[in-house]
Amino acid sequence: MATKQHRTRAARAPQLRYIRTLACDADRLWKLLTRPELLGEWLGTTVLSDTQYGGFTVATDAGRQHTGIVTTCEPPHYFQASWDDPPHPPSTLLVDVVPGRQDTHLILTQAGLRPALVGDHDRLWKRALDRLTQYVTRQG
Repeated sequence: MATKQHRTRAARAPQLRYIRTLACDADRLWKLLTRPELLGEWLGTTVLSDTQYGGFTVATDAGRQHTGIVTTCEPPHYFQASWDDPPHPPSTLLVDVVPGRQDTHLILTQAGLRPALVGDHDRLWKRALDRLTQYVTRQG
């Protein structure tokens, strides 16, 4: 019996990954990444919409609102959240905080993006992470 083999290429959605080394300890960076009043200093106005279930809304400098929900959290080292950008399907945001000897490493990954959104999200995260670095530097 003859068999046909079909080669298929698995579709993999693009992802963005950023690694920054910041001159602060891991606890301070964790607070900057998780407290709404501090997120507002570098990412955009942030409101916790459902504190019991980890829901949030972020208004970024691009004039857009993103909503999401934290799905996994291991303070002060890691969290994962859905990142909704209506009308597009949600992507996944992964944030790792890795303590160093005298600094802390931030690894931020956004996975599951639509190809058409990669450029917009790349600009969003580069600007936001630059502001985060400047904020940490100013605060000493």
